[in-house]
This record gives sequence, structure tokens and C-alpha cells, in this order.
Amino acid sequence: MDIRFLVTFMEVAQTRHFGKAAENLYLTQSAVSARIKQLEEYFNSALFIRNRNSLQLTVAGEKLLPFAVTLADTLEQARAAMNEEGIQYLSIASTPNAWDIYLKQGLDVVNSHLKDVSIRAEICNSEQLSRLVHEHSIDLALTTVPFKSDDVEILELSESMLSLCCSVALAKQPLEHLNISLDWGTKINEVIEKIYPEIKKAGMRTGSLQVALNYLSTNESAIILPEEIAQSLVSKGELVMLESLVPLSVKVYLIYLKHTKNAGLSQFIDVFTQMLKNKKGR
Repeated sequence: MDIRFLVTFMEVAQTRHFGKAAENLYLTQSAVSARIKQLEEYFNSALFIRNRNSLQLTVAGEKLLPFAVTLADTLEQARAAMNEEGIQYLSIASTPNAWDIYLKQGLDVVNSHLKDVSIRAEICNSEQLSRLVHEHSIDLALTTVPFKSDDVEILELSESMLSLCCSVALAKQPLEHLNISLDWGTKINEVIEKIYPEIKKAGMRTGSLQVALNYLSTNESAIILPEEIAQSLVSKGELVMLESLVPLSVKVYLIYLKHTKNAGLSQFIDVFTQMLKNKKGR
């Protein structure tokens, strides 16, 4: 059984409201309802009495609640005990583009600065990222589109200017072949469409930088890329950089809870902060 189902049950029991529980857990109300339904199926018992204006625990729900609390506490104690063994655990999740722009290279630097640290890294979308952070399922999140919450700290790690590039063979007429549209967020997309209305007819639309580059490797096209990514391809003779779109840029953000249960997290934050200072000092 997923421990998060019991955490959801405890939150509903405390708030006596599916909507408030969903808000506190940063889930949709339907997700909370689905978790409770699965628990009820697992225990073959109704856990709540659902009236029009009230929500009450059933006898079965009252019996389950202390066990749920004990189990959640026990798992938290187990996590703390593991961290005392000399090996710390750091869980990082990133959106695909934040991984390609920043973390793919940055993870080696993080590893070199953190001894006796076991890092778990995952890729997920922005919605999953927000949920995982607020559920304490991950310690750090990296994204190009920060989510709003009063419970998190947001640190800007990098900023990459966008530029128009194209396959070498298309350098003379690139805009006629602007066939790849990368999603950089609503505001940036709107500005790009004003500058290059041709991009509205792009045959390939994706939110993944890696997907776009894979497509570009077999299909000659113009494309808008972060300059750091573009320069590496230009140096290999695979692309021509046509013009910078300054001040249009894509940023990578580090996000973490203000009140975390990982006592050693400040050490990890210091590494990312130092990496940022080093980059600015170049």
C-alpha cells in the first residue's frame, strides 16, 4: 500500500472536508476521493459517512486512524535513522528541459562536492513536481516554470538567452523552414509568435528539448534554442546560429520547502548556491 494514501486519509480525517484536504495536500479533489476509495476497497470498509454538509469517520475509520498515525510516524523515524548511518539521501526531480539545460551537467558538480550522499534523480512534469514537493516525496525540484506557493523557497539557478538557429543547409532561407516549435511557456511563446509568425505553422510542436533535438537531427529545420545548447551544436558544425532573441530567455529554478524534514538539506542548497556564484563570477 502507498503510504501517501494513509497520509491523505489522515488529512481528510483532520479537516473533515475533501476539498480542504486536497488544497492542503496540493492534490485535486478527485485524486483525494480516489485515494480514499482505494483505501476503503483495501480494508473492505467505509471509512467516512458522507452527509450533505458534514463528513464523519465511521467506526472502521476511527479504528484505522491511530494505526495510520503510528505508521506514518514510524516511517519518518526510519528515514531519520537511515540518515544517521553516515549516508545522506537527496531526492531531486526535474522537468525534462530543466534537466537538459542545467542538471545534466550540474549533477556531476553536485556529486563532486557532496561526499557520502546518495542522490536519487527523476524526471516528471510540472504538475507532478509541485505535488511531490508538497508531499515531502522529494527534497529539491528543478523547473523552467516555477509554481506558486507560500510554502516554498525559489532560487534562480541559471538564465539562458534564446536564439534563432537552423540546419546548415537552410541558412539562406531559415524562416521558410521554421518547422519546430518548442514550448517555453505562454508569455515567451506569445512574443516569439509575434517576431516569427511562421512558427504558428510548425509541423512539430513539443515541450521537450530532447524530442526537438532528436527531430532536428533527421529533419532540416529552423529552431529557437537556449544559446548554451545552440553553441555546442554550432561548434560541431550541425547548426548555424542566426540571431539572438535578447532579452528573451529561459530560466532554471531550484525549489524546495521552507520547512523541510531533511536536516541536511541546507548543505545541498549551499552547493547549488556556490555553483550559481561561480557561474556569475566567470
